[in-house]
Amino acid sequence: MIQEKSTYYVDMTNETVMPEPLESPSFVIYATRQEVDVLKRLFEKNHDVDTESYIRAHIPTFEYFDDPVNKKYDKSMRMIYAVIYALGDTAAKKHIQDMGILSSNPSVNPTDI
Repeated sequence: MIQEKSTYYVDMTNETVMPEPLESPSFVIYATRQEVDVLKRLFEKNHDVDTESYIRAHIPTFEYFDDPVNKKYDKSMRMIYAVIYALGDTAAKKHIQDMGILSSNPSVNPTDI
């Protein structure tokens, strides 16, 4: 059974996916409910990693540029942007391409990530 895709709005600042347009700048994606759930779980995991990096930031003896937690956070953000790229409208894809956060060959299927 093929699920129908609906329009959703992704707010990166608040890490939310909403069915209505947002006041803040957002990405427009076309996704099934299952794809939205995947994106929401990625946001939850990213929040956990962000908390780890916050704690690590308060230990001045650790170098931030070679920290495994920071690399984990970067990977988490790339995964989120890859999913948004795969599901996004043309403007979302262009914005993410312009950011240069993904490799030159971003996934077109979130399940490939």
